[in-house]
Amino acid sequence: MIELIVGFIVATVLFIAEYLLCTKFKSPLWGGIIPVLILAGTIWIFAKGIVPLETKYLFPFVILNTLFWGDWGTGRDKYKKTLQAEMERMKAKDIQ
Repeated sequence: MIELIVGFIVATVLFIAEYLLCTKFKSPLWGGIIPVLILAGTIWIFAKGIVPLETKYLFPFVILNTLFWGDWGTGRDKYKKTLQAEMERMKAKDIQ
């Protein structure tokens, strides 16, 4: 049970770091670091044979990768919207 709690804490910290990297930095590569590392770790785990390549074991890894890649995409969209809103505020200020 303690492993599950620790896993959720680690996942929460990673999601927070992912969110900050995606929404605060100009380069999209910063936000892609964590999803790429998770994907590489997933491939390594299955290639090394640590976890058997079966559907019941594969599904959680697919969900994990989907969540992190989706979070990266939505974070970049939020960054672009924030940047666009800032540009509109600057244009409105210039007009006055």
